[in-house]
Amino acid sequence: MRVFWLITSVALIALCAYFAVLRPARAAHAGEPILIRPGDVVQLSGAPLGCRFIVPSGLRTLDCRVAGSLAGSYGTLMSPRRVQVVRFRDARVAKVVFVATQHGGFRTCR
Repeated sequence: MRVFWLITSVALIALCAYFAVLRPARAAHAGEPILIRPGDVVQLSGAPLGCRFIVPSGLRTLDCRVAGSLAGSYGTLMSPRRVQVVRFRDARVAKVVFVATQHGGFRTCR
């Protein structure tokens, strides 16, 4: 049960960070959304957190993670239909620990 709450917390932090990054930019553009293109990176001011727009296998995805050493940290991958929380084992290998579909169900992975 602790894993579920940890994963939920990480996902919520990533979403809050994503919206916190866009809030000042929206005010500067008078309410217009900021559009990013594949490969663009958005960083949170004053915190070691960033998001990158990737397109793996043609699926537009927002990849958010902490800066620095990835081993032991968590990241989120959010697409229009699915959210994944991953835990990095090292700099290149991550294990999926939580998967949810937008407006649907979820499952935890052990």
